[in-house]
Amino acid sequence: MFKIVAITDIDVDEVAPNASLKKIVVQTRNTVDAGDTIAITLADYGISATGLLFVLGFKHTTDNSITVTEEPTTAVSAGVLTITVPAGTDNDMRIYEITGRAVANTLT
Repeated sequence: MFKIVAITDIDVDEVAPNASLKKIVVQTRNTVDAGDTIAITLADYGISATGLLFVLGFKHTTDNSITVTEEPTTAVSAGVLTITVPAGTDNDMRIYEITGRAVANTLT
């Protein structure tokens, strides 16, 4: 049984803060484990509560060197995106690219 931990020590960078299509990159420390979660309030980065388009996940298997893709589990509730680190390895840096719209999605 593993312990689920909410990750709060992250670095978030906005790629295009003044565009209608928003992109942020979230980076964690190399202490993140499978099952840990990250909560991102979308409005803090100009993304509508219903404007999320996609989340891409990566992890560093060797610190600051080897990067591989991974598929996190995601959910949005009341405008808060929760990213859950997938099963696999512990103590790895994770990178998540989050893209969304400043207005609600119209194609549903």
